[in-house]
Amino acid sequence: MTRIERSVRIDAPAEDVWAAISDLDAVANWNPNVAEATCGTLSSGVGATRTCELAPRGHIEEVVSGWTEGTEIWFAIGAHGGIRSADMGLVIHRTSEGAVVDAIADYHLALGPVGPVIDKLTTRRLMSRMLERSLDGLKAHVEMTREESQ
Repeated sequence: MTRIERSVRIDAPAEDVWAAISDLDAVANWNPNVAEATCGTLSSGVGATRTCELAPRGHIEEVVSGWTEGTEIWFAIGAHGGIRSADMGLVIHRTSEGAVVDAIADYHLALGPVGPVIDKLTTRRLMSRMLERSLDGLKAHVEMTREESQ
C-alpha cells in the first residue's frame, strides 16, 4: 500500500468547507479532476455512492466508507487503471484563521511485481498532483463562495 497526504489552508470557517465536501453531487464544482458526478439514492453518510466522470476521461465508482459530520469523509474506490483499490479521505481541522484540509490517498496497485517500479516512476507523482489539484480547487471554491456571500 502507498499513502500520499497533502494539505491546504482555507481562509473560511470549517463549516463552509464541510458544506462543499459533503455535497457529494457537487464535487465537480470544486474538483478539476471531476467533470461530472452523480449519487445513488443515498447521497450522504456511510454507504452513499457516487460515480465520478473524470476529466479528461474515465470514471470511478466511490462508496462513502467513513463520515464524521463536520470533520471528515472517506471513500472506498474500486479498480481504476492500474490501481486495484484505493481509500481516499478529506479531513478538516479548525484553526483560528479558518480551516486546514488534509487529503489522504491510500492505494494498492494491480500490476504484480512491476507495481512498485511503476508506482515510484509515475503513480505517486500522478496521485500527488491529483490531490493537489483537488485541494487547490476546494480552496478557490470555498473562499470565492464565502466572498460572494459577504
